[in-house]
Amino acid sequence: MTRRALLLCLTAALAILVSVQPATAFFGGGGGGMKEGDVAPDFSAQTIEGQPLNFAQFKGKKVVVLDFWSIYCASCVEEIPKLVEIYNEFKDKGLVIVGVNLDSFGTQRVVRFMQGMPVKINFPVIIDKERKVATSYAAMVLPTTLIIGADGKIKFYHVGYKAGDEKHIRTVIAEAVKQIKK
Repeated sequence: MTRRALLLCLTAALAILVSVQPATAFFGGGGGGMKEGDVAPDFSAQTIEGQPLNFAQFKGKKVVVLDFWSIYCASCVEEIPKLVEIYNEFKDKGLVIVGVNLDSFGTQRVVRFMQGMPVKINFPVIIDKERKVATSYAAMVLPTTLIIGADGKIKFYHVGYKAGDEKHIRTVIAEAVKQIKK
């Protein structure tokens, strides 16, 4: 087989493999290890707007949803409008959502993708190219959604998304924001 023929076969095999991928994405390296009741690890990052974001700034004050996603994850993209609705409902009651994008090809591409979405993502988004935040939260399958109470403990850890999951997410958030000490 010639080098060109081999390259064509490998390209075709890759195209078939990509076309049969499930709606979730796997970013390798493990998973597991985090569960409800665990203390959420601290992290610092920069938003796509260039603003510093430090998880510690929310402790004791906000309920935090971390949504790990990629532009190539169909379930992630399907979940985002539901998270925007939830954010709009609870942002004045003590909720912050942080989108943690795991795409490695750069901020500009992610920003262009977000600008093309039918709904505007109005919560902070960080790019976790090196998977430091994802690794500390054992978020290797996308989407992974966590709800962290103002006490800094994980209240909800969910991998994947299917229509209707947002109902449970909304319920957990509603209960968590009630527990914020004012």
